[in-house]
Amino acid sequence: MNDVAPEEMNAASLALVEARGSLKGIEYLQKVITGEIPQSPFNSMLGIRLVEATEGRVVAECDVRADHFNKGGTGHGGFISTLCDNACGMALDSVSDEGVSWTTMDLQVRFHKAVRPDATTLRTVGTVIKAGRQVGVTQAEVRTIHGALIATATSSLHVVPKR
Repeated sequence: MNDVAPEEMNAASLALVEARGSLKGIEYLQKVITGEIPQSPFNSMLGIRLVEATEGRVVAECDVRADHFNKGGTGHGGFISTLCDNACGMALDSVSDEGVSWTTMDLQVRFHKAVRPDATTLRTVGTVIKAGRQVGVTQAEVRTIHGALIATATSSLHVVPKR
């Protein structure tokens, strides 16, 4: 698990907000991929890594860990939903201007197959369907590294304007 103190997490989050404010979303995401800017504390805690970002599309990977499973021995639905929400948000971020952020309004996840304990890595692709001035619509799909479809999602996000 994560051994970082809450005050360190808060400081790290604030530093990321400051860095994001001066960059277009795609520039920020590309700097995360190259390591010039660290992953968010939330993504680090869950083991989510952004591996690709182009305008309107992102790809994230996550190595499956024991704490991602429910008591029934399959991938926890909340964890899978988080992967979808994360990819949807980063996809919208990839087409956002400097200082613009977003917040999820709704997320609809459809589960197609359970994540089993022998799964090693999950890959989530997020894409933008529509990027409006106030609302963005995105979609995501989660697959095993071998291509088996785990879940699909659509999301509406409210664009938070520059401060």
